[in-house]
Amino acid sequence: MEKAIFYGGQIITLDPDHPQVEAVYVENGRIVAMGDKADLLLQAGRTGVTKFDLQGSYMYPGFADSHMHLSLLGEKLRKLDLGLYHSKGELLQAIRERVARAKTGEWILGSGWDEKNMVGGMPTLAELDEVAPCHPVFLTRICHHVHLANSQAWKQAQPYVQQASTSAGALGKDESGKWNGWVYENASQSFFEAQPKPTYDEKKETIRTAMKTALACGLTAVHTEDLRYIGSVSEMKRIFYELVEEGVYLRTHHLLYHPFLPEIEKLNEAFRAGNEWITLGAIKIFADGSLGGRTAWLSQPYADAPDQYGLAIHEPEELKELVSQAAHRGFPVAVHAIGDKAAEQTIQAMYANRMSEKKKRLRHRLIHGQILRPELIQQLQAMKIVVDIQPRFVVSDFPWVLERIGEERARYAYAWKTLLEAGIPCAAGSDAPIEPIEPLWGMHAAMTRKHPEDQGEHLGYFPEQKLTAIEALLLFTKGSAYAAEEEHERGSISIGKWADFSVFDRDILSAPANELLEAQTLMTVVNGQIAYQRS
Repeated sequence: MEKAIFYGGQIITLDPDHPQVEAVYVENGRIVAMGDKADLLLQAGRTGVTKFDLQGSYMYPGFADSHMHLSLLGEKLRKLDLGLYHSKGELLQAIRERVARAKTGEWILGSGWDEKNMVGGMPTLAELDEVAPCHPVFLTRICHHVHLANSQAWKQAQPYVQQASTSAGALGKDESGKWNGWVYENASQSFFEAQPKPTYDEKKETIRTAMKTALACGLTAVHTEDLRYIGSVSEMKRIFYELVEEGVYLRTHHLLYHPFLPEIEKLNEAFRAGNEWITLGAIKIFADGSLGGRTAWLSQPYADAPDQYGLAIHEPEELKELVSQAAHRGFPVAVHAIGDKAAEQTIQAMYANRMSEKKKRLRHRLIHGQILRPELIQQLQAMKIVVDIQPRFVVSDFPWVLERIGEERARYAYAWKTLLEAGIPCAAGSDAPIEPIEPLWGMHAAMTRKHPEDQGEHLGYFPEQKLTAIEALLLFTKGSAYAAEEEHERGSISIGKWADFSVFDRDILSAPANELLEAQTLMTVVNGQIAYQRS
């Protein structure tokens, strides 16, 4: 679509010079003019210009998810969704039924289990072997840092054990010292290597499914990390370019998993290389694991496990070297750091490389940042490091996280208001499929800090950290644009920026927070083209 006018609704721009307008005129994917409806229709409403009457709906700058995994989301839609089962019996029965339909020796894969929601606890190794004696079973926790496997999976993983790194990983053991089916962090690599690799067409369809899901939620762009699934930078680029050519209009900004740095160098790729649809982003590094699996790295032991501090994925000098390698090639880094010790190590590595950065200061980001001591917040503020937060984590993690990290430490955890008030640039995402992809659900969590089912007198967990509707909206628009160094291209409805719009059936800035859970996406516009429209 080359030329179009959008009018007839409430258009909220987030542009301080024109906060709300009656109409927006678009040419070749860019916003050319905006203002009075009658004037724009008179000046630009000629033949060849498509007119879109919003019919009283509400149009906002295009929402963007600053941290998610399209490949994992697409895979989840194809695997067993273990989040649907709330007892050991239900889960085992689901595996038994999948085994009955599976081909001989086929892997039984599932993701999304959470032991806190499982009546009767998680299945034992013996129970998994009983329901699947001839099929390898590999079940991934909701955080994707902890797994359960059966003996057939263990048997098939053995040839890859020597090739896969088990540092910063662990295998669960029973009282006799034998493996008990539990797999933590990097120890999972050999199990993934043993699984059959998807074909090119399967990878492409997995990504296509996830992209369409994102568009249906009102997302116009996502920051996604998919190299561990796709397997190469060149193949990743090919898949996404082909999907755009085939009419799947979603902007993608790609975080690049650090083991692919040699390929990036060989291809002579640069930060933000690509086009208006697909750009290469920061180098993705993991500094620790998850709170749910007790693998997030803490400076003090877990309150409910005084002998455990979590896992450091890299030694301090190793992490500094990885940041240095990325910076040498002109790439910022995006480091997964949930625990405060992991955040401390990450900030130190970023600081150590500041003097070696070329010409312009690289815009590094800290992903998750769930536990940040006050002195760490000061360091983030001084270095202008972007913090990439996931508001829906509060729905999944509270109240059990209070027992895990303790009440006192929790007071500086998930401290989004504190980060914003300190002037730290923040962006928001879902970490889908870890959490639901719907951005309005993320806004709801940021505004209420409680589970949607918690009504009445519940004020939310640490209510002083609640965000306003406009603060939450800015995280998913201007915040995500800034994190990708695209603030001059998107994040607001402004002349010269991309014509990316999210259209909903209600005013998400004035509606009660709980109504955000019921809001419907009516239209998603990307580059001036209708990428999704509710039928």
